[in-house]
Amino acid sequence: MTPTRTAARTGIPAQVTFAADVGGTWVRTRARDRGCTTRRTRSPSRLNHPGRDVALLRADMVELLCAQAPPGARAALSFGAAVDHLTGQVYGSAPLWGAEAEPYDLLADLRLRRPDVTWSLVNDVTAALVDFTDRHARPGTRRVGYLTVSSGIALRVADLERGRIPVDGWGLQGEVGHLPAMFTHPDPRLSGLPCDCGAPGHLASFASGPGIARVAERLGQAERGGHPQEWLPDALDQGDAAARRLLRRCVEPVVNLLRALWCADPHLDLLGLGGGVVEGLGAHYADAVREGLAEATSYADRGRSPSWLAERLVFCGPGAVDPLRGAERVDRWLPGIVP
Repeated sequence: MTPTRTAARTGIPAQVTFAADVGGTWVRTRARDRGCTTRRTRSPSRLNHPGRDVALLRADMVELLCAQAPPGARAALSFGAAVDHLTGQVYGSAPLWGAEAEPYDLLADLRLRRPDVTWSLVNDVTAALVDFTDRHARPGTRRVGYLTVSSGIALRVADLERGRIPVDGWGLQGEVGHLPAMFTHPDPRLSGLPCDCGAPGHLASFASGPGIARVAERLGQAERGGHPQEWLPDALDQGDAAARRLLRRCVEPVVNLLRALWCADPHLDLLGLGGGVVEGLGAHYADAVREGLAEATSYADRGRSPSWLAERLVFCGPGAVDPLRGAERVDRWLPGIVP
């Protein structure tokens, strides 16, 4: 099937009756006709099945979703990959399919296998944005963003005044993890640091979970043993100076991204930060971001006060933002996902 530019919005659900949040480790599903209880199934992914062929993993995913969707369901999927929101075509996802870069028309296979189900598909960060917006937007909020910092980094922005989540001509928005990282105080020891995509110097090269491990190695902290997520929280709790320097270095490009966002879009009234890195480092991460944003860098960025940030910046702890819950509520946003 050749995807069209409107395929992802064909047959938009009036009300979602089946929702799924697909990740590299787990697939979580919920159906209204089954008491709205959440079912968790191991994901048919490269992460869980490293030796399995990608074509078979994709077939397994279609089988799993089709087997769990009730007859005649209006289904919304939150999918952990870059998604063309105009066609539903899925781009690469390292946890799901490793290095496979060929786009995959998942919706076409789902509709072929289960034509009785009305399928819609969004990126998991889009679903998370919907959930964050529902929980935190206030009267008068103009635009809302949600930034996830985890094994990857991505951003979605909703325009509440127009009821839209805008995308570009390829149906994408906010793959900020693969933009060049911006440093106020560059460190030559980190020059050329690779991203998981293979290119050097990306935001995710430094600020993602894998990126923090790479920075720690370059800064001579690999001898602590294990991934930084295992020892960094305790080291920060103990006031370890080297751990604090590591965190500030990894947070700096995120801080500069936030500066750029607010400089370019003064109507971005609310911004949530979540994901595994933010959750795992908790108050230490939040404090490092606030300290960075308080620093004045130029007349265009004179530093953000604690009161200004308190009104606009929300750090999301474990469970505070749920893509599955967002997928259940995404139906009213689908007509507004437009280029």
